[in-house]
Amino acid sequence: MDRREKLIASVIGPELDATKTKMLDATIKLILGDMGEQYCKMWDVEGPGVMVFQPGNKDRSMFFWTLKELHAAQEKCEQNNDGDLAETFRRILGAAQKIDPTEKAGYVINDQEGIRYFEIDYNKASE
Repeated sequence: MDRREKLIASVIGPELDATKTKMLDATIKLILGDMGEQYCKMWDVEGPGVMVFQPGNKDRSMFFWTLKELHAAQEKCEQNNDGDLAETFRRILGAAQKIDPTEKAGYVINDQEGIRYFEIDYNKASE
């Protein structure tokens, strides 16, 4: 069990039920809301881009990738004939270019499972 799994287990206990699921969901939304403030600050300082989390990297676990840096990463992958990774960066870049930071934020998780992109829309409520 990794650190994240241990933390979740300490909050919800050994068995997951509907109440615990709602509590965990609310906690995550609060954390991402706070991260949204940081996202906007980074956007103001660095320009458009995405917030990157690398849980396994002790030296650089969180940073901000600008659109220019995403484009450079895509080009490097294309030069190295890594088409799948280049396509991943192309999709992230395309989505990140459309973000209005007052409405949503773009996040990348880069861990042992690969690179994943997702957006949080702060104006959209979910059940």
